Amino acid sequence: MKDLEFRLMRGEPFEGILKRSGWKDFEELTSAIMKEAGFLTFRNFRFSSRRKRYEIDVIALENPRIILVDCKRWELRRGKTSALKTSALRHLNRSLEFLGKVQEFKALNVINWKTVIVIPIIVTLYEEGIVEYEKVLIVPLFKMKSFLEGLRSGLFDQFSGQVLNLERWRD
Repeated sequence: MKDLEFRLMRGEPFEGILKRSGWKDFEELTSAIMKEAGFLTFRNFRFSSRRKRYEIDVIALENPRIILVDCKRWELRRGKTSALKTSALRHLNRSLEFLGKVQEFKALNVINWKTVIVIPIIVTLYEEGIVEYEKVLIVPLFKMKSFLEGLRSGLFDQFSGQVLNLERWRD
């Protein structure tokens, strides 16, 4: 992250820096943007469910929302829409498995929340031809701040379809 800041201060174009950086830098930058916006973030969150292992690149928390982020730092290329749809379906599956186990994740400290709204997103380097697939939102990195503002206003709460009433679970 320090290297990214240094290169920006030297006047290098943001997009050029990201194109030359690795996927870890892209995940770190995504997490940093969310943290700067006031979300509690976790990177490379691993869990098991039904004898399978899952990993979520970035998790961002702000009561009652949990944003599950899959970062895709892909170059511009033909046929990417199909790959993006496949990734969205995989991420949706991870998100559903996560939702089924959210009460068990003590590190996330959501047990006192009344409701959990899980919002799965894929963060991309470039703006894509699709903005949503199977309730997984596709958000280009340069639109992340405005996305988070809309999220805070509840714009995507009903869209997600992944809501868990924790009060009912505790009873």
